[in-house]
Amino acid sequence: MAVFDTKNNAIQLYYILEKKGINKFQLISTPCQLSFGCSYSIKFNNIEDFEILNREAVKYKKHICKVYRVERINGKKQIKQVKGII
Repeated sequence: MAVFDTKNNAIQLYYILEKKGINKFQLISTPCQLSFGCSYSIKFNNIEDFEILNREAVKYKKHICKVYRVERINGKKQIKQVKGII
């Protein structure tokens, strides 16, 4: 999941990708433990998808703040920051 510096940047980039026919991504609410208030992130499934997302974010000047991996372990959601990816 890619977290953006503003909600508008996440929404705008998501719609740019959608308009280009790149439908590998999902616009989601950022989990409460990662942000205060109303914020959105873009969910992706693998590193190749992130490379597309990051390339388009740079191209359209939509800053990705952090990247997190979300997993279910024993039925509980675990969120861990991925370092060194951006």
